[in-house]
Amino acid sequence: MQALLGNRFGAVPSEWMARLFWSLVWLATLVFAAPRLVVGADTSLWRTDFDAALREAEEKKLPLMMHFYADWCMPCQKMEQTVFNSSSVREVLTTRFVAVKLNSEKNQHLVRRYGFEILPTDMAIDPLTGRVLVLHSGYLDQPGYMKLVRQCEVAFQKAHPAPPANQEPAESPSEAANKPEPQLGDPQPVVGLDGYSPVAIVKSRKWNRGSATYGWDYKGVLYYMSSREELIEFRKSPETFAPKLLGCDPVILWETDRAIAGTPDYAAFYDDELYLFKSEERRKQFKANPQKFTRLQQAVKVEKIERTAMR
Repeated sequence: MQALLGNRFGAVPSEWMARLFWSLVWLATLVFAAPRLVVGADTSLWRTDFDAALREAEEKKLPLMMHFYADWCMPCQKMEQTVFNSSSVREVLTTRFVAVKLNSEKNQHLVRRYGFEILPTDMAIDPLTGRVLVLHSGYLDQPGYMKLVRQCEVAFQKAHPAPPANQEPAESPSEAANKPEPQLGDPQPVVGLDGYSPVAIVKSRKWNRGSATYGWDYKGVLYYMSSREELIEFRKSPETFAPKLLGCDPVILWETDRAIAGTPDYAAFYDDELYLFKSEERRKQFKANPQKFTRLQQAVKVEKIERTAMR
């Protein structure tokens, strides 16, 4: 009996131990590496460079769909396995969108630009205007993601309706001429800096009038540039050129916690950043102690700004 037990439960031959060891190593590799491999970009579907994807979307006149993820994010991995592997999702993203997948840890400037804190985040922008069409933070199942896609398409088509079938296109149409006339009840765009180009102001300290042809939306405010070159520069880094606090008077915000729109008539630079004020008195207060007012970290939203006309 003892011999029998020894044969059955005694020492295992070394070659079997080696096989068992490498089998366990392979299994661990599949379990822990597979999700990361899934998260990595599928080049047949996803672009990985935001600026290049934006240019492509602009050329194709398709909405730009963005997916922000992190390697450690379990909901992100779940979406890879249950949503982005779906043939219906892949079909719509490859034919009706330009899709870009962005590692949030390597694209913190975009995370700050669009102001989200939860992963995954899925959002789409209009590549012709910069306007955010849809934004959702958190896990989405396949029906939820397809609903988000449809909402984006509706918003994009409303902004850029197709001309009637019998209408001949103009020989040299401008982007501005193709924009639909605003309808009664539609929210009107808020034009920043009274239409002056923020790029010209910040780079050259010149107050050059911009054009709607070269407009770009940043956090709900529409800024006009005066050339295509300025537009490209602005959309690469809008936070560099747009007024701080979305153009709100920092002194009033500090003293009253109210977001009051300033005006280009009372502008000032500090550390190469542009601030707007409601009056000369407020501007003088700022210049007397700029560090006090530039410590503000409040996230101002355009709908919360009190104004008679946005500046």
